[in-house]
Amino acid sequence: MLPEAGSGAGASERIREIADIILTKNRIAVLTHNSADGDTLGSALAACLALRKLGKDASLVYEEAFPGHLSVLLFDKSIFSLYREGTGGGGGRPDSGGGDGNGCGGGNVDGYAGGEHDSNVGGSWDAVITFDTAGVKLLGKRVAMLSQTDCVINVDHHITNENFGHYNLIDTNASSTAEIAFELIQAMGVELDCEIALAVYTGVCTDTGGFGYSNTTARSHEIAAKALECDIDVSYLRYKFFDEISSGKLQLYGYVARELKIVEDGRLAIVVVPARALKEIGASEEDCDGLVNIGRNIAGVEVSVFARETRPGEFRINLRSRGGYDVAEAARMLGGGGHKAAAGCTVFADPSLVEGILLSAVTFS
Repeated sequence: MLPEAGSGAGASERIREIADIILTKNRIAVLTHNSADGDTLGSALAACLALRKLGKDASLVYEEAFPGHLSVLLFDKSIFSLYREGTGGGGGRPDSGGGDGNGCGGGNVDGYAGGEHDSNVGGSWDAVITFDTAGVKLLGKRVAMLSQTDCVINVDHHITNENFGHYNLIDTNASSTAEIAFELIQAMGVELDCEIALAVYTGVCTDTGGFGYSNTTARSHEIAAKALECDIDVSYLRYKFFDEISSGKLQLYGYVARELKIVEDGRLAIVVVPARALKEIGASEEDCDGLVNIGRNIAGVEVSVFARETRPGEFRINLRSRGGYDVAEAARMLGGGGHKAAAGCTVFADPSLVEGILLSAVTFS
């Protein structure tokens, strides 16, 4: 097992080493984490497109539908294969949940071309590459695919990464996993085309909050500038990634504003959204994305916690911070992880107990 990449010259050497390993493989599965965001999908798609340009038999294997704001990346249905338990994969649409039988998914994607895609994704793999996936539980049922190969490559930038791969390419100084994917693609000798550029830009842009978060670096801008040489419509992407909302999300803003609690002398904002509230409002899971920032943006608040019930007694938790508070440590206490300023976890508890559990994890000395 290779250790994490680190940064600087060491990271460049490790990227070259991982690229050389990938180039020896042919049948390759590329995986995002579940509850996909722009970075996991952007980095995985960019890599998968690059691998296909090299003539590799590569597929992006997913098990949950992708959220609507990422529809711009679903331009080639042949890339995507729906995981079917017991077969290693199957068909289905990345915008619909594709009949996985789990009730999972991030909502429909209007921009997807439609039609089911069945590719030969069962059996063993020469390599399985995960992107932006800090731990194996984030793969859901696809974790079984890791045992179908002797070459698991784990590409990520989270400080809480579990180093579960045979080869781990972890650069915690990277703004996004898409930034690492960009370097990896270059190391494999693949030129950036407009589709790869769009995928890379999506990952870097969304994980830096439109280049406004503290993880934004000069390298983030350099990579974005390279991608923009492909005449990407930045204005449209800004609208899709950050500005467009549904009527359900608009109603959800009001609910959060009413129910949000400010505690710890104004330093902590917390809100718990039960499933019944989402149903009454007519909001979807996807409509919850980004609402943790409502609390974070309040003057004086250092930590914002947003909890939403995804199944009875199961709550997905988002944590954001300003001013240096390490929310990754709080998330780790609850079985999750992430970054110092942005982290998440899942809590299993009666709705009446969730707030207390969260307050016990996020403390101020």
